[in-house]
Amino acid sequence: MTPPNKHLIAIINYVTLIPLVYFIPQWLNPYLPADPFLQVCIVVAIIVPIISYVVMPIVLKILTY
Repeated sequence: MTPPNKHLIAIINYVTLIPLVYFIPQWLNPYLPADPFLQVCIVVAIIVPIISYVVMPIVLKILTY
């Protein structure tokens, strides 16, 4: 099996990151500290594993079959 095109992977990352970046900060805002830098660090620390360990393995598995 050939791996998916890098451009396709970039598009998938873009499409899956949009809802995560939009909704996760809103959902976590009441629980986040007041410091904006800490807010960004915490939100990114949540979003990156979701993309890396949940979304991309599923997408790659679907695309390679």
